[in-house]
Amino acid sequence: MIGELRRAEGGGWMSVEEVERELARLRMGEDGQLGLRASVLNLVAVTGEETAPQVAEAVSRLAGEHPSRTVLLISDPEGPERMDVRLSAFCTPRGGGTQVCAEQITIHAEGPPARHLESIAGPLLIPDLPVFLFYTGSFSPGSPEFVPLARLADRLILDSSSWGGCGRAFAAAVGVLSREDLPPAGDLQWATLTPWRALISEMFAAPQLAGELAGIGEVEIHHAPDGECRALLLAGWLASSLGWRLEAASGPPPARELRFSGPPGEVRLRMQPATPAARLARVILRSADCEFCVSRSLEHPEARATVSRGGEVVGESVAYIGRFDMSAMLAEELRCRGRDEAYERALRAAAEVVA
Repeated sequence: MIGELRRAEGGGWMSVEEVERELARLRMGEDGQLGLRASVLNLVAVTGEETAPQVAEAVSRLAGEHPSRTVLLISDPEGPERMDVRLSAFCTPRGGGTQVCAEQITIHAEGPPARHLESIAGPLLIPDLPVFLFYTGSFSPGSPEFVPLARLADRLILDSSSWGGCGRAFAAAVGVLSREDLPPAGDLQWATLTPWRALISEMFAAPQLAGELAGIGEVEIHHAPDGECRALLLAGWLASSLGWRLEAASGPPPARELRFSGPPGEVRLRMQPATPAARLARVILRSADCEFCVSRSLEHPEARATVSRGGEVVGESVAYIGRFDMSAMLAEELRCRGRDEAYERALRAAAEVVA
């Protein structure tokens, strides 16, 4: 993207008024013309020192597709009391000599200030724009540190793969959904499933194959060790979409064997940990007559979908599904405003598996 990244000098503590004045100065072009603020949303990202560089890079790459005022909160509640504010703006030229700028406010908050992040972020938000809260680490849905900050948001985004356990992440997300005073939630791992869900659905779109969907009796999901949450959400989506009810779960995680009851009778689903060819490498669905498979490797942004009958391939397609780094996953979640009922159903089904 053609543009200019401008950073303010210095740091330390700044008042809200000083922040606004300095951001306006950063938006000022060499000709003295004030650049337009391009924000269509507020993005508040909460992270720790260790993951801060990755998160900062991810949100900065959103400026073109999702221009926002980003408040990046690097939090350490256990550290000595400290506040440090850094400001930047990414400005791109537009026609007629104008420029449009997205703003980023990076705040290191340590000690007591880190326990009240809502009081830091709240005054910096642009009024009348939606607020997305990207919480990169673990949290308790009822904690006094999390709840006031979450109440500022219209939507919460988490990353279940960063929790060190899908069960904890799913339980927390379900806890958020069960509270009326907290916003709807999404998950970066769910965002990566959008093209997979589309490909799986398209395989059954042909009239001669539509009836096979109701007869699925066996499923395999092959995933890398760090793709377990993604695979569980896909399993939850299949179960919640096709009316399967969990009857039993066995096997040491992540190699799970799940048994469901559904309209066609018993359905068996196997979670198959694989070499890290991709976080999600292959999905196979079998009916009495057909096998439906979607697969990809890490090296290729395309996925291959095949339909076989009696061991013979009767349908094949290749579709671009892209590479999902943090920025791409976050961009996908920012497109969702309000509740994502498909995700919520899949989440509850996945949470039941790991409960």
